[in-house]
Amino acid sequence: MKEEIFKYLNDNFPEFWSDINVRFELGEPYRNGSNRRIKQVNKRVTTIFEQVFKDSDEIVLYIKDWGNKEDIMFGNTTPYYIYELLKDKSMEEETLFELDEDEDDEGNSIQIKREFQVKLLLGMVSSFPYKKILEGICNYEQGKEPSIGQSVYFINRDKNIVFHMYDDRGCIICARSKDDLEKLYIDYNHWIVDYWREYFDRIFKEE
Repeated sequence: MKEEIFKYLNDNFPEFWSDINVRFELGEPYRNGSNRRIKQVNKRVTTIFEQVFKDSDEIVLYIKDWGNKEDIMFGNTTPYYIYELLKDKSMEEETLFELDEDEDDEGNSIQIKREFQVKLLLGMVSSFPYKKILEGICNYEQGKEPSIGQSVYFINRDKNIVFHMYDDRGCIICARSKDDLEKLYIDYNHWIVDYWREYFDRIFKEE
């Protein structure tokens, strides 16, 4: 399965991106760590997720994990929580790497190879504890437990949609066709990130 998924993403969503996307604000205007912020984040992201995906949809869960040691450095005290949630699911794994730009002691530009693990799971939406996963992502930067520090992508190859909640601030949904996101854009327009509103208006309002 993993070769198929990697090819699909490379062909359709390189670096999990498409110019056709919509991004929603989840946490504002409430302060970090407040119960009101956490409650709003979970309500909004679950509402959006359940409009994007139906229980019977087949999806791929793509987990990008930089590793336990680095995760703890950033304050995640439950680095294995997501795998506890998914312990009954079959999982394929692959080790990949990214190149980051940095400087050496003399100020010269260098590239650093950063290795990470990819975990892939396939199943119907109803077979995944998606509410707990989304809640764990929300908790990560809010000082709450249990939390999920891994990057998690929900991929539907039939609808050509990638859903990514990056943290409590927001989520982004990418698609191949604007028709697949237009209802989201209309129904939850008041949740759209204002900074990107002009960009999204151009996508969905142009003929």
